[in-house]
Amino acid sequence: MRIGVILLVLIGFCIMRTDLNAQTVLTDVWKDKEYQGTASDISVFWLAQDRARRIQSEAEFVRQLKARGVAGMPGYVIIPPDKMVEKEAALEKIRSLGTDAILTIRLIDKLTARTNIPEPAKKGQAGPSAGTGFYEYIYGPITIPEGEPAYLETLLFDAKTGQRVWAARSVTMIDAADNRIVIDFIGGIIERLAADRMIK
Repeated sequence: MRIGVILLVLIGFCIMRTDLNAQTVLTDVWKDKEYQGTASDISVFWLAQDRARRIQSEAEFVRQLKARGVAGMPGYVIIPPDKMVEKEAALEKIRSLGTDAILTIRLIDKLTARTNIPEPAKKGQAGPSAGTGFYEYIYGPITIPEGEPAYLETLLFDAKTGQRVWAARSVTMIDAADNRIVIDFIGGIIERLAADRMIK
């Protein structure tokens, strides 16, 4: 009986999934249908407790963006891993750099990963995704239990309005010793952003 239930769950998961690469499965994608912009300069925040992982991953994301002709700025330049920065000061710096979008990658729990991405609350409305939601996770990233896959949420925000304009949830097997997996994950997310016309 238990095996049958597990098989049903796996079948359901496979029906909704989209493969980014051999190690990563995209479980849900959301796009703001009213948003007409295309990001050309992105600040990237890889929200991780491991300082070295954050710096390395943000730098790799920026490298791959630049290879496509999209300007990028690693988030650790704006909000250093070892310093507290007020939200408004961070936003002011992001905008002064000419950034038109903010991208965040963060770990989420398994339950959240299995739910649909909610519509964001619009400006002036209450809700967990209202306003500059990118900032709420900067100082409280979660960790991956040993041996577990990483459930990730990638969010793109319009830097001018602070509103979320694109989101994706995925599950990937991350091995800290295998940097290729992270590189491939980043490449897959960038390809999806391009396919959804969020970047060129």
